Amino acid sequence: MNGALAKATRNIPGFGNNGLVDNTYRFFRHAVERRTHKERFIISDKSDYQEIYRDGIMQLRYYPHQDTEAFELDNEIVTPTTERLAPPVLLVPPLGVFGWIYDLMAERSWVRFLNARGFDVYLVDWGAPEKEHANLDLDTYVNRWLSAAVDNVIMHSGSKDVSLVGYCMGGLLTLLYAGIQAEEGTDDKIKNIVTVASPIDFHASHFYGTLLDKVANATKGLPLPNVEIDHKFFHVPGDVLSIMFKMTNPLASFVSYFDLVKNMSDRDYIKAHLTTKEWFNNMPDYPGATVQQLVVDFGIKNRLAKGQAKIGDRLSNLSKIKANLLSFAGDNDKIVSEQAAEKIMDIVASQDKSFKVVPGGHAGVFAGGKAKHHTWAITADWLAERSNK
Repeated sequence: MNGALAKATRNIPGFGNNGLVDNTYRFFRHAVERRTHKERFIISDKSDYQEIYRDGIMQLRYYPHQDTEAFELDNEIVTPTTERLAPPVLLVPPLGVFGWIYDLMAERSWVRFLNARGFDVYLVDWGAPEKEHANLDLDTYVNRWLSAAVDNVIMHSGSKDVSLVGYCMGGLLTLLYAGIQAEEGTDDKIKNIVTVASPIDFHASHFYGTLLDKVANATKGLPLPNVEIDHKFFHVPGDVLSIMFKMTNPLASFVSYFDLVKNMSDRDYIKAHLTTKEWFNNMPDYPGATVQQLVVDFGIKNRLAKGQAKIGDRLSNLSKIKANLLSFAGDNDKIVSEQAAEKIMDIVASQDKSFKVVPGGHAGVFAGGKAKHHTWAITADWLAERSNK
């Protein structure tokens, strides 16, 4: 169906610019283009940034303030403030995803939103591990990379401390880092911590929590052999990780695909849909050494729920964390239950601590259509109240 036909039928009822012919043409054109040039629809990672530090596949980004005029964010007008709030915010993504989930698209960008609220924004990007990186462990992520990221943010910003915002596993890495700093008496560089859907009590999370609890009870008292196992046996390829994530809510994947077909003539809808799906369809590998520690120490032994974990040769003592803490859980999260996330409230020594249950599943609570009004707004307001102008 070409432009001439669309023009010829423009004035025929039902065949105008938004009529049957035009919609049918765009439907098939988009359907083909989605298959042959998917990259044209991916609109994530578009905010300008500067790389200020790199170590191997890890990268630390700084996002300068970019919006000076009012802009639209999820169908609402946001007017950027001219105030500059301190301390700066360091965004910490989970493993198994790309850091651009914090800059998912213009209307779902934590980076842009926090910038508009007056914060200097930094992000640690863990890169894309492959099988050759199977030996990457929590010691590297916490004691080497996250530690270097915090120090470089402080140096680059000129601030004496930082606010850390971590989603899912990013929240765990943040708490583990804070626990080490607290244990060693160097936690004055951490002022505020925000965690979103971060599990602490692994045995309290839905079906797999029950399974882990049964395994723990079955192996209680048994001596575990001190045998070095090749980390490649625990390494999880990105495509397998993607399938595992989708299996937590298979109905949602079906409904999502049906909605895509229904809206195939709407290019903006396709962009939003494919960009969001890229999060779940394009996942980097999960390093074997990290998986091994997650399964044994945090899963079966449930060490985080007990307040302490050994990371490399250093002790992370969550019970000594005194930084201001805000923690979120989703009311429909199929991966991290409210109880699993709320456990941190019983452990930390923080005087200023709050726990919020907000609408959404594991991804929705972080970047869903309602997240701006709940998780994002609450986080920005909470940080602003604990910041210096």
